[in-house]
Amino acid sequence: MKKTIGTKLCSELIIDFLAEKKVTHIFDLTGGMITYLEDAISKKKGMACVPMHHEQAAGFAAEGYARKGQNFGVAIATSGPGATNLITAIGSCYFDSIPTMFIIGQVHTENIKKNDQVRQEGFQETDIVSVVKTLTKHAVMAYDPHMVIYELEKAYFIMTTGRKGSVLIDIPINIQRTAIDIGAIKYFFGSKEHMQMIKDQSKTFLKKIDTKKVKQLEVLLRNAKSPLVLVGHGVRLSSAMKGLSKFVSNNNLPVVTSLLGMDSYPVSKNLLGYIGSNGNRDANIVFANADLVIALGTRLDVRQIGSAAFFNKNTTIVHVDIDKSSIDYSLQSKISFEMDLTTFFDAVTHIITPKKESWSKFIHSVQTTFIREHIYDTKDIDPNTFFYELSKASPVGATLVADVGQNQMWCAQSFLVKKNQRVLFSGGMGAMGFSLPAAIGAWYADPKATLIATCGDGGIQINIQELETVSRNQIPLKLFIINNKSLGMVREFQDLYFNKNYQSTVTGYGHPDFKKIAHAYNFEYVAMTSVSKDDKVLQGILKNSRPVLIEVSLSMHATLQPKVVYGHALDDQAPYLDETKKTYLEELKRTLRAS
Repeated sequence: MKKTIGTKLCSELIIDFLAEKKVTHIFDLTGGMITYLEDAISKKKGMACVPMHHEQAAGFAAEGYARKGQNFGVAIATSGPGATNLITAIGSCYFDSIPTMFIIGQVHTENIKKNDQVRQEGFQETDIVSVVKTLTKHAVMAYDPHMVIYELEKAYFIMTTGRKGSVLIDIPINIQRTAIDIGAIKYFFGSKEHMQMIKDQSKTFLKKIDTKKVKQLEVLLRNAKSPLVLVGHGVRLSSAMKGLSKFVSNNNLPVVTSLLGMDSYPVSKNLLGYIGSNGNRDANIVFANADLVIALGTRLDVRQIGSAAFFNKNTTIVHVDIDKSSIDYSLQSKISFEMDLTTFFDAVTHIITPKKESWSKFIHSVQTTFIREHIYDTKDIDPNTFFYELSKASPVGATLVADVGQNQMWCAQSFLVKKNQRVLFSGGMGAMGFSLPAAIGAWYADPKATLIATCGDGGIQINIQELETVSRNQIPLKLFIINNKSLGMVREFQDLYFNKNYQSTVTGYGHPDFKKIAHAYNFEYVAMTSVSKDDKVLQGILKNSRPVLIEVSLSMHATLQPKVVYGHALDDQAPYLDETKKTYLEELKRTLRAS
């Protein structure tokens, strides 16, 4: 931070720090303990405060800003309920490795409880630092006004070093309004603690690549009959898309993606699709029959591989991840590289191996036989067809933010990502209500991109109040509400295990008239009851310069297909193959093994 002379309020110094880090928008819901921060933001050139209507939404907006942009996100909230309302967003950023800074305005230091025998002293006092310890990379209260910049710099360093994630700084209001002698400020950057942390980080994250392992990888690639690359979120987090593309091209490798890895590798001849419990059947079959899987920036968790007990025992795993805890998480790797993926791709750029002809024939046969057909039914919209047509209509560079639930899985199965498009999901936290506020944040990071959000009729109601934020700021959002008049993801679970007892998913559940909601918030409204090939309605909607709410009507019993049912292997999804196709698949496998 630039050092000057004179005095400034601590709150102004905090905003100066964020401005120097190129933060342009900060998301908040106002409260008594952050008024000094808001005042400083309003006076700072090049920075704006974006008021939201719920702190969770402010947190998700900061997350969307960080996911879409090239910078970290910032959300601020007042003490007590303001701080606790942020927790879901804080955890979402932590689990999905999104660099986001949460700044809390705490009560006056005189009103902070002095011992644990007292539940609370100050009104709305809450020990938020203790609450979020397991959901952040770093959380601290700044008691000393001269140490606030030190704490901000330290939090920034921790947030952006190694595997990224959320951090929290709790700042009492009397500290915020303290006038500070600039010359007396303590700085983290350049301090002994900073130097030691760099030294410690270099041992963990900045390792020199093991050339013996690189040679082992080259041998494995040359000898493999059926190699494959699994692209995870770490590719995007490392900005390693170019390195990935070259590695795939040099070695003629087919590519499958995790949920969060979808937009790291756009549609091409190498891309097979999304894998996992609700993955594309053809992609799952190929993934399950690979003899070499190079897993890049992904945990290989249960939603990707199904039960480890049913995963192909003959598959060799090569795992690359910056986080040691993600390596060998569920499947034992033959070779592992604990490092940033950019470093990895730089080390393997010389490896060039030939195309595996028998593997290519196997993949072609699988794709030809088991790829999903898109159904154009004017009676009930097929959700996969809808997302397929939405992807065709979406321009290059568009941003799609999908909520959690069936709409997220349908999107992952059928939205074909074009060059420079972004698809944002809440992964580890899996929070309904994510898409609308995250889309707002993404727009402030890149207002030129076509902005699309999808959600269910249940998910939209969690942060529906942010429609006013969109309308007030005239954000040209295209919001598709996928309405099956139920909480469909759990309803499917009730189909399988509770004899169709739809408690709280259909029974006791309801939604408003979305046409009236659209008009109340000054959105244009479109009702979609059918979808057709090369849908002109979708193309027209996406070209509209105003906020538009589109209600996409589905059958209440629309389901996710295919899906892995517990006790079945990844390539044995429901609805199950008929005997003819099952026999054909077994013959393909035998031919591949014998090649």
